[in-house]
Amino acid sequence: MNEPHEKFYTIGVVAKLTGVPIKTIRYYTDINLLPATHRTQARFRLYSTEAIWQLQLIRVLRQLAFSLEEIQAIIGGNRSVSTAIDWQLEAVTHQIHQLQRVQEVLKQAKETSHQPEQSIETLYELGLALSENVAERSHFVTEKLHALVEQANLPEEWRHHLLDHFTWQSPATFTTKQIAAWTEIVHILNDPAFTEEALRFNSSTLHQSTSQMNIAEYNQQALLLIQQAQSAALQGETLESESVQMLLRHWIRLIAALTQQAMTPAFLLELSAQLSPSSSERMQRFWTLMALLSGRDAPPSFQEGFDLLAAGLRFLISKPEALSTVLDDPSQEQ
Repeated sequence: MNEPHEKFYTIGVVAKLTGVPIKTIRYYTDINLLPATHRTQARFRLYSTEAIWQLQLIRVLRQLAFSLEEIQAIIGGNRSVSTAIDWQLEAVTHQIHQLQRVQEVLKQAKETSHQPEQSIETLYELGLALSENVAERSHFVTEKLHALVEQANLPEEWRHHLLDHFTWQSPATFTTKQIAAWTEIVHILNDPAFTEEALRFNSSTLHQSTSQMNIAEYNQQALLLIQQAQSAALQGETLESESVQMLLRHWIRLIAALTQQAMTPAFLLELSAQLSPSSSERMQRFWTLMALLSGRDAPPSFQEGFDLLAAGLRFLISKPEALSTVLDDPSQEQ
């Protein structure tokens, strides 16, 4: 009994069977990805059933975004299917993350689209997060921070210290979370309200400094007092408690010594405004985002401590008898 002859199909029939355009099949054949099984005397290409199955495989792999070179390696046996899939999964994961980053930037840009004069510039600034130009990202943030320091009109030593501290180096690439942090930072840095808060938080006090206290000494003493205020707040200490009143006296004394100002009710009112919840919360949020961008742990929050100090100052202002105790306290003399 004779074995049945294998059936061959013309390129037009193969195109109908597989849904792959004739032009594409011809191209695959020309690059030897799908060699024609036979040719007629008129040189028309003929394809076997096995070739059709191979074409179907090529079609599926192309839909899965495999390159022609990768498909050639798989079909030729030069690369295992498992390895190829692993590589493709890695590439797809990267593409997903990239698309998520693009989506985050576009969503944020959409929020400013109602302001045509700002939207293009904002889109550029947001787009820096997707750029491979690390220097441009670093320059953008550093320039904004330096502008804040210059506007604050601080003493020369303090200004140089902050300019050095506010020089930021961007990581080479951003994660999706860092993209979200970047877009929020762009909006914060471009918000005039943030600039006003930052200047009020620093310059209204520090630009008046005529004492010999350096920034390291001030930072050390201020941090200790804020830590103590945070602890007192978390322990539920009342504003009238001796420990909180002592903290307030030390805080007032520190700033008065720094600025060489008299401890008047107006002075205390100014200190209270600097410690307003909106200002300290926004500053805390900003530095938390900056830490995330730099791949560091978020700085500790002293929000409750700041709130306690601000409330304590307002308490002193509203209670003349308590205020006089602080202002007349001989321990405040320098």
